[in-house]
Amino acid sequence: MRPAKEITAEKENLRIDSTSYCFNMLKRDPVEPEPKGTIILMAFRIDDYIQDCDGSLMASLTHLSKNLEETGWCPDRLRIYPDTCLVVDKDELKELFKKK
Repeated sequence: MRPAKEITAEKENLRIDSTSYCFNMLKRDPVEPEPKGTIILMAFRIDDYIQDCDGSLMASLTHLSKNLEETGWCPDRLRIYPDTCLVVDKDELKELFKKK
């Protein structure tokens, strides 16, 4: 396992683009960080459980960075299944990101 590839400003052709509306916008060219078909894992912390209309519980999650910091992306509700989720502790997650 390894972290996803980093996309640099040079690869994205990051630039300031003047528009006809008299203001500037940042523009980037779309660059795929990994090829289509690549399988990735993303780290989330379970913050709460919310009961769905059928009575089952759905997890309220917070997305975490490799430093275990909140990224700000919080999906409303996701179900947790053993065939779609891997559980790791903090040390295991940090160790995964150390491997390059």
